[in-house]
Amino acid sequence: MQEISISGQVFQIPENWQEVESKRLPELLKNLYVLPESGSTYHNILRIVLGFTPKQWKKLMQQFFGAKRSEEQKDQSTEALCQLLNLVSWLWTSELTTEPFRKFRVDGQYWHLFEEGFRSMTFGEMCDAYIHAQAFIKQLVEGEERLNLLVATICRPERAGDYDSDPSWNGDTRENYNEHLSRRRADLLKDKYMEEKVLVMVYFLGTVKNFFSYFDLFDDDGSSPSVPEEFPGQSMIKNQHLLSQKQVFGSMDATKSANVHEVFQFLEEHNKDVKAEIARHKANQD
Repeated sequence: MQEISISGQVFQIPENWQEVESKRLPELLKNLYVLPESGSTYHNILRIVLGFTPKQWKKLMQQFFGAKRSEEQKDQSTEALCQLLNLVSWLWTSELTTEPFRKFRVDGQYWHLFEEGFRSMTFGEMCDAYIHAQAFIKQLVEGEERLNLLVATICRPERAGDYDSDPSWNGDTRENYNEHLSRRRADLLKDKYMEEKVLVMVYFLGTVKNFFSYFDLFDDDGSSPSVPEEFPGQSMIKNQHLLSQKQVFGSMDATKSANVHEVFQFLEEHNKDVKAEIARHKANQD
């Protein structure tokens, strides 16, 4: 932690993800990974990191930028805020797309992380993990329940046997994803392993943001689906049903088990075809 002084009061600035208080994580992650970058989100990030409530932050900003302040004083305040942002620049530069560790021990058993870039992740697993991540960030269930579910979904014990010699092996060292087993295992994480859970979550969020950016299905920053959702992962659930109905990858279970890269590549091509058809139809009407 780094200590700074604001208006005579000492504050501690975290210098890495492990030093961020768990109670501040949901709101901080929302401003980093869900909301578009803006002056407002920068202010919110500083407020959250420093531990101010919105009301307290507004009062502080009034002291620094109020009508009674001269232009020179306002310029000095702006410079001070920029310096504060520089102190937490690691929030952006340390966005994890490389695994922070290969595995960690839970209740005497090693759990392995997913491969970088979702190389061997299934569509169903990624959808469930995305839903848990968004639900945790939005605190649809107060506390760490959805964080535990996220980690238990994407971190699993190693496959049994001589799997790397099996011709049908998909490259994933983890055992096959089973949502019911993951829900049961999530209880093992309750009130434990906070450092590992935070790193796993940031690794997932950084990877999913980078992954989305490669496909013409999302907003320009790749942060979230372009159409507002009534509940987290709504568009992904709809796509699961659409693909299974059309038997593109087979049944619902087969669709969930398909590699996420193959599914998203198909969805992107399908999206392009739909846009082209709409454009042709509009041209014919004109």
